[in-house]
Amino acid sequence: MKLLKTILSLIFAAVLSANAGSVLCIGLNDYNKYPDLKHAENDAAEIAKMFASMGHTVTLLTRDQVTTAGVMTALESKPDFIYFAGHAETGRLMVQDGEIELSAIANASTMMFLDCCYVGRGLKTTGTMKILAASEYEAFESDGHGLFTKYLLTWFGDGKGLVEDALTAYLQKNIRAETGGWQKPVLGYI
Repeated sequence: MKLLKTILSLIFAAVLSANAGSVLCIGLNDYNKYPDLKHAENDAAEIAKMFASMGHTVTLLTRDQVTTAGVMTALESKPDFIYFAGHAETGRLMVQDGEIELSAIANASTMMFLDCCYVGRGLKTTGTMKILAASEYEAFESDGHGLFTKYLLTWFGDGKGLVEDALTAYLQKNIRAETGGWQKPVLGYI
C-alpha cells in the first residue's frame, strides 16, 4: 500500500510538472438556488494563471460558461487536473442550470481539487479519481479567496509540488488553525 501511494504521488507530481498537461479550472459566484459566493470565479482564474505559468494548457470556465453542457464539453478533452470553486453537495457540483454528479466525471481526469462545502463527505479510500476537497462540511473564505484555495496558491507559489500527503497535511494544519478546527480538508476517491 505504501509503494502504491508513492507511485501515485510520483504520477501526480509528473502531471503537475509536465509542460504538455492540461488543466480545467471552473469557478462560479452567482447561483439562482444558492447564496452567491464572493471569490470562486477569482479563485478559478488565479489557479488557472498559476498552472499556465507552469506551462500547462488551461481552460477556464466562469459565469455563464459553468453549465452542465459547458462543463461536460470541457471534460471531453480529458484534462489531467480539474479545479472547481463553487457550491457543492455530497457527491455533486452545483452549476448554473443544475448539478453534476462527481461519478459522472470520475473517468475524465486524474485528480480534482474542490473548494466547496460538503463535497468531502462520502469520499472513499479507493476509487477512480483522487479528490482533495476543501471540507466535509463548511468551507470558509479569507483574504479574498476560498481558504482552501488561499493555501493551495501559497503551497504551489512556494514551488512545492504535488506530494498529496504533504500537501494534505499542510492544508489541514493551516486551515484548521485559521478556522479553530471548523474546516478540515479531505483527501479521498470517487
